[in-house]
Amino acid sequence: MTLAGHPGRHALVTGASRGLGRAVAVALAGAGHRVSLVARGQPGLDATAAQCGPGAHVITADLHDAASAAAAVDAAVRAHGPVHVLVHAAAPFFPLQRLPQLSDEDVAAATGQGLEAAAGLCRAVIPLMLGERFGRILMVTSLAASHGAAGSALYAATKAALEGLVRALAVDHGRHGITANALAVAFCDTERFRERTDAAGRRRLEAATALRRIPSPQEVAGVAAWLCSDGAGVVTGAVIPATAGSHLNNLW
Repeated sequence: MTLAGHPGRHALVTGASRGLGRAVAVALAGAGHRVSLVARGQPGLDATAAQCGPGAHVITADLHDAASAAAAVDAAVRAHGPVHVLVHAAAPFFPLQRLPQLSDEDVAAATGQGLEAAAGLCRAVIPLMLGERFGRILMVTSLAASHGAAGSALYAATKAALEGLVRALAVDHGRHGITANALAVAFCDTERFRERTDAAGRRRLEAATALRRIPSPQEVAGVAAWLCSDGAGVVTGAVIPATAGSHLNNLW
C-alpha cells in the first residue's frame, strides 16, 4: 500500500476524538498531511492531536446539521487553508429500536447528524477542492447500509444515503481531480465496541468474519489513508468494505 506524503495538503477528519476517527487522523498525519480534527469532546481531541504531532488543529463542534458542518470547515480553513481531504468518520448512534417506536425528534436527529451534516461538509469543501484541482472525499459508512441491521432502520438508511452521495459526487466532480468514496465498516476493535460487546458477542462476531477476527482501528485507518492518497487516484464512486470479510456472510 503506497501512501504519498504531502506536507502541503490539508485533511479534515470528523469524529476524531476517539476510535476509528482518531486512527484515521493519526494515519493521515503520518502520511504528511496537516490535519484539522473535529469532534464534540475536547479532551479526546487533544489526545488525538498529541498523537498527530505539531500543527494538528482542534475544532470542537457538534455536527448536527449543514450549518454546523460549514462552520467547522470555516474554522479549519482559517487554521490550515483549503481542505484537500475530507474524511467524515463521525458516527452518531441512534436508538436501537424499530422505526414505529421512534419519535419525530429521533428522525430529525438522524437526518441532521446522518445526512445534513455530511452534505454540509461536502458543500463547504468542494469549492475549495475545485480551486486546488485536487480532492479526496471519504465517508465512513456501515455494512448495515447494504445488509440491514435489526433495530437500526434510521442508522442503516442514513449510511446508505452517504453511499449514494459519494457515487453522485464522483460523477459530478471526477473531471476536476476529486474522488469520492465510502468505507463500509462492520465492527472495529474500538473503545466503543469493547464497551458495547461482551465476550460471547465478540466470539459470535469474530466467527462471522472470513478472517475470524475483529479488525483494529489502525488496520481500517490504513485503508482510509490509502483511499485519500495519490495511489488511489483512479478509485472513485466505490464502497470499499473494510470488514475482515464479514460482508461475505449472513452476519445480520
